[in-house]
Amino acid sequence: MFDTMKVAKKIREARISRNMTQMNLADAMEVSYQAVSNWERGNSMPDISKLEQLCRILDISLEELLGTDSTSKVLNRIIEKEESPMADAEPITMEQIQEVAPILPPADVERLVDDRLDSQADTEELDLNAITGLAPFLDEEYLDALVKRVHVRSLKELSGLAPFLGSDTLDALAENAEALEDMSAIICLAPFLSGKTLDKLVRRMLPLNDWHGILGLAPFLSSDTLDALVEDLEKTEDMASLIGLAPFLSGKALDKLVRRMLPLNDWHGILGLAPFLSSDTLDALVESADPEKDMSCITSLAPFLCEETLGKFLEKLPDDADISGLYPFLSQKTLQQMAERLMRGGDIHKLKSIVPFL
Repeated sequence: MFDTMKVAKKIREARISRNMTQMNLADAMEVSYQAVSNWERGNSMPDISKLEQLCRILDISLEELLGTDSTSKVLNRIIEKEESPMADAEPITMEQIQEVAPILPPADVERLVDDRLDSQADTEELDLNAITGLAPFLDEEYLDALVKRVHVRSLKELSGLAPFLGSDTLDALAENAEALEDMSAIICLAPFLSGKTLDKLVRRMLPLNDWHGILGLAPFLSSDTLDALVEDLEKTEDMASLIGLAPFLSGKALDKLVRRMLPLNDWHGILGLAPFLSSDTLDALVESADPEKDMSCITSLAPFLCEETLGKFLEKLPDDADISGLYPFLSQKTLQQMAERLMRGGDIHKLKSIVPFL
């Protein structure tokens, strides 16, 4: 592909050698001074319709300007308005079209691609990599039709095309893919797929137990699909996957999970969900906890509990309970009341442990 900065340098050098200012060149080209300035900085390229005139004014050939014989030949064909690039020469390749695409109108790029496709043998396969390189310069509808003519072996091949394809085309390709083989690619395509298609894919994957792939899609799934995942995971008791889904679950789904875990004393799972639980659910957990058996679990939950809930829990504890792990999360009022009781009771050891938090 030609180098825009080299073209910019060539324009500048040729202009100076002709003892012309940028304004002189702009007047001769019937363009603005800013346009010439942008050409010479490499910010833009002259319109294809202006290239022949630019070369004539600067007294250089198109090959000299572009620095590549291949690119200049393709542009010459367009400039000379040949009806077909096959008229008296070899067909233009997809690679050559990529070279000139940045300075061509989309209609010209599409015409060149069509000519190329008409010229190739029926057994010759359309190059998906070449299409990917042309994607930014093609109309979405045209690109969608082009991709449908390609044999897509894996959705991974479409990752570079995804931002330029229509959602309907991507949806159709994804739904026809083998979920197990193309799961990593589907995750890459997820931001460009419709919610409906993603939901279908995940429901197909549920029997396969591909939770790694499902977790990768979680940020893009609907709440209904996520709730269905929770139902299925409950059957498998796959708590690690449930915790992985937690940031994307609704409060209702999370509350349901916690209610299921409580009778099982599954505090490990509950603690993993704690950052995502509502205050009402956390309060209910503390209320249902056994003050003697679940003390360590409540201590782990303390960073997520409000002072009022902790205060109520303290009221349920026996006088000799070790609550030192809760000190950092208790209010100053509660700590002072505890300190006063310890002073009256003469329990110097416990009083020393509470002092740093007063």
